[in-house]
Amino acid sequence: MKGSTIIMFGFVLIFSVSSILVHADFPRISAECREKSNLRDEQYSKLVMKDIITSFNLDLEDNGFIEVTDRDLDAANLIYGGNVNDGHYQSLNQHFNVASRGLPKLYVRPMESYFLYKTFDHTNVMIHLKLKGSQWEVIEQKKKKGNDIKYTLLKCEKEYLKKKKKYYLK
Repeated sequence: MKGSTIIMFGFVLIFSVSSILVHADFPRISAECREKSNLRDEQYSKLVMKDIITSFNLDLEDNGFIEVTDRDLDAANLIYGGNVNDGHYQSLNQHFNVASRGLPKLYVRPMESYFLYKTFDHTNVMIHLKLKGSQWEVIEQKKKKGNDIKYTLLKCEKEYLKKKKKYYLK
């Protein structure tokens, strides 16, 4: 028993050290680059949302709507008990499962909300919802051709991707 434990420990040690050595030269993105890319992504999402709101001529801020992200919605659900079967939560959360440019957003006020996002072909989408009982129901969905908001990689991201490609082509 003691011998098998020692052998098992030896294998774990060998595999741990070898995996560390194998990944020692794996390219890593710098913290500074990650911070810059997060800032760029945030600005990009704001530009995308501005284009969507403008294309549908929505006046959300002056009409008392509050901006909600998927994380905000999850946090609100947790605050009220974290029930994944909650009709209010599920009927809003399902809309966040979309492929989009930038981050999709929900704008909500009592009894009414708008869910906005931009598809990869630059189509702006607006889903208008009303609260009926314990569910948010879609009452209108519109699509309009939106502007092409350019997403540009930073120089540090391009350099990182080159290093990563070179690493995998070895």
